[in-house]
Amino acid sequence: MRAREFITEQADLPEETKEPMKNTFVLPGLSASDPYKNYRFGVAMARARSDQATDTANEFRPAWSAETAFGEHAVIVGFNNNVDPVIDAALKMTKTPGGKKPVSTAASEEPEFVGTQSPVKGFKGYK
Repeated sequence: MRAREFITEQADLPEETKEPMKNTFVLPGLSASDPYKNYRFGVAMARARSDQATDTANEFRPAWSAETAFGEHAVIVGFNNNVDPVIDAALKMTKTPGGKKPVSTAASEEPEFVGTQSPVKGFKGYK
């Protein structure tokens, strides 16, 4: 007996399998090969359920975003501006869609709220 004679792919579940499965759904838009998308869907399910509650005021709920800041995408941090054309060349070589999205500027600057003056008086040395 050959494997193809007894191994079949299940296109539809038999009734005796479906009947005991209460409230079961298949989501064709979510693939098992995309764990980040599945994770975000789980977070959305938790948020959707809490959004249905009537005891929380809407003005205190933060806005929902389908993706986090980095979105579990590749992140490249370069030491200088030379990394920019290298990324472009690598994207072209690998035919990677989506391009690159800058998150910061080329300058490394402290935010305005960061103090740049030391509160400690300068040391003048030993006598």
